[in-house]
Amino acid sequence: MIGTEVLVRHAMALARAEQPPSQWELGPAARAQAADLALRARLGEVVGIVSSPEPKALATAAAFATRVELPVRTDDRLVEVRRPWVGDGYRTAAHRYLGGEEPDGWEPRAEAAGRVASAIAGLRAEVGVGELVVVSHGLALSLHLEALFRGPFDAYGFWCRLAFPDAWRVDHDHDTLARVATRQDR
Repeated sequence: MIGTEVLVRHAMALARAEQPPSQWELGPAARAQAADLALRARLGEVVGIVSSPEPKALATAAAFATRVELPVRTDDRLVEVRRPWVGDGYRTAAHRYLGGEEPDGWEPRAEAAGRVASAIAGLRAEVGVGELVVVSHGLALSLHLEALFRGPFDAYGFWCRLAFPDAWRVDHDHDTLARVATRQDR
């Protein structure tokens, strides 16, 4: 028995042109959405919470930490895929990237998937069996799942379905992936 992970994509950040996306924060509405998701999520016995250190992820993780009364650990390996820009044409570049291409300046896909898996394995080794809440970013989580399920997993389709915020459970014992709160629940 390995346990489960609830993979959480952060709530929608306030985009500020003068800042890189890694510094974007959540506004009041997004904080409320993160809190709502944390309250409605069907969680098991949570034994640890780990988050990307980016402000939008940390604020989302804080909502889950409040619910389960655990501290949030941060791990730099959970940051979003390194890419040279976000803006016009980004969705097309992300589609190509998740489809297997590696546009100039983008972090190699295997490297991104590997660092996310390493962060989760590190926390798992510390806390043991139970449910981990892992708060990260859409591209990074999509690549992690593609590597984890190693079959016909559609990373781009998954990324397109992700909401801001969103939460999905990986059950290693049953090799399944399922949303932990439906959109109707939110």
